[in-house]
Amino acid sequence: MILFLLILFFTQISPVLAAGEFSINQNISYQIDQQGNALVGQEIELVNNYSEIYPKEYQVTLSSKDITNITGSDNVGDIVKNINKQNDTSVIDIKFNQANVGKNKTTKFKLNYSLPKLATQKGNTWEIPLPDHQDLQAGDNININLIVPSNFGSLSFNSVRPKNIISLNDQTQISFDSDNVKNKKILLIFGNYQVFDFDFKYFVENPTNHSAISEIAIPPQTDNQKIIYQEINPLPQNIRIDTDGNWLAQYQLSANQSLEINVSGQAKIIHSNITQSNIDINQYLKSTEFWPTSDSSIIQIANTLKSPKDIYNYVVNTLNYNYDNINSAQRKGAINALLSPNESLCTEFTDLFITLARSRGIPAREVEGFAYTNNSKIKPINTNADVLHAWPQYYDSSKKTWISIDPTWGKTTNGIDFFNDLDPNHFAFVFHGINSQNPPPPGAYKNNQNIKTVKIEFSQKEIKAQYLPLKIEIINDKFYQSPKIKIFNPNYNSISQVEISLPILKWQKNITQIPPISSINMDLPTIPLIKSILPTFYKLKININSADFSSYQISVNQPKFYLNLIIFTALIVTLIGIGGIIFKRKK
Repeated sequence: MILFLLILFFTQISPVLAAGEFSINQNISYQIDQQGNALVGQEIELVNNYSEIYPKEYQVTLSSKDITNITGSDNVGDIVKNINKQNDTSVIDIKFNQANVGKNKTTKFKLNYSLPKLATQKGNTWEIPLPDHQDLQAGDNININLIVPSNFGSLSFNSVRPKNIISLNDQTQISFDSDNVKNKKILLIFGNYQVFDFDFKYFVENPTNHSAISEIAIPPQTDNQKIIYQEINPLPQNIRIDTDGNWLAQYQLSANQSLEINVSGQAKIIHSNITQSNIDINQYLKSTEFWPTSDSSIIQIANTLKSPKDIYNYVVNTLNYNYDNINSAQRKGAINALLSPNESLCTEFTDLFITLARSRGIPAREVEGFAYTNNSKIKPINTNADVLHAWPQYYDSSKKTWISIDPTWGKTTNGIDFFNDLDPNHFAFVFHGINSQNPPPPGAYKNNQNIKTVKIEFSQKEIKAQYLPLKIEIINDKFYQSPKIKIFNPNYNSISQVEISLPILKWQKNITQIPPISSINMDLPTIPLIKSILPTFYKLKININSADFSSYQISVNQPKFYLNLIIFTALIVTLIGIGGIIFKRKK
């Protein structure tokens, strides 16, 4: 943060300095190099609002003691009187070379300095926090110009909407003015996506005396995160998708069996890749233990809030994050969050938002997962436990999509906006909407060993998805049932927007997603007996199309071809025999 202190000369003695004695106009430029270092230039203009007051000395405090190459000048020459570095700040004392007396007279000067590592690389992204300007008064003006190398990637997160974004000569120029930055913190993240490698351990057991199915939640592919698995060992019987979009790997455990499952892969977090989805809205308005929407105190508060942004602001302004509780977290729910607002963690921020949103008729749910931070005091996570972070989503009915927000970090960063945009460092493990607690996320499947079961780090090399052809087989050939097919995805990544069709029967089905190494069963249409014995129906030609690969065709044997042929032949022979008998009797 940049602070200014003016030492003023008075022709008349005044014991109190009133605000607004000067107007300040600033133009600040940040030129970022390939290593993230910034060359900063400030052009400052002080305008006298009164005839009897003019600036004689000036003091600038910069929030870093690592600033180097500090120079300053006015129209006459050097103005830097002293530089004092202490307590992570640099204080620059300035003495002007000439007095500019009179109303509307201006004092112009320049400051230049180098700011090492203003931009920090985090995996595939670059993060740049710019100094905020909360001391701007009415009449003050500021223009900020940021220039970054184009290979930093596109702007994927901005806590403040820029005035302009221009790409030119291998550089990206982003500008802000007073309307953008006044009383706001500026955090910018560049990079088209973020990539994490993950390695999870799951310990499951069947304590019963009979075999049972056990399920574990593995990270799902969503509209803004793409998942490629490298290992799921042992392989599950199948992976199903629940109503919230969670991926649940199923294992058949015998009586009293314990099993260790190792899952590793890569998650690619893509910014603002929004896909429409239709939901049962009533399912996401229900009251639960942690989301008591019908509580009178909740209803009273919710009635004063009109929009998701109002609810976000209320939660941020009401709750305070307790860093002392971060390693001994116990979920309290919305009511207890309100009763002890100073004892809150990310779960309380999330539960209170969801409860107020649902009470207001806005569908909402919880995301549990991982969010990267290199400063746990600004963006806190529980680094000693396996369930690292939680944040809410609300459903935008007009856009028909889920919107992720983070009121916890909105609070702990003291003003960075995590409502209008969410950075690409949030990696979702599970979604809790239909049920507020299940399925448990990775990290919750423990045994008696005190070990960390979730490991996540930035990827050094991106894995490319493979798209082997889907496999289709007939799984039901009973004469009294319609035929069924089993569609198996042999890839370690999901296949999206699959279209299965039988053109000869004018039949088509659409599948939103088939998880990796999993299968789904599908009924085929009943084929009329006469058609089913035609040569063209000996093999069924199934067309497969997907958003992930080019269309192709698979031929499978029609299971009832010979059976129907025998039945039809027997029927014809029987009819001929009966017809012959009738004809003979008539003769």
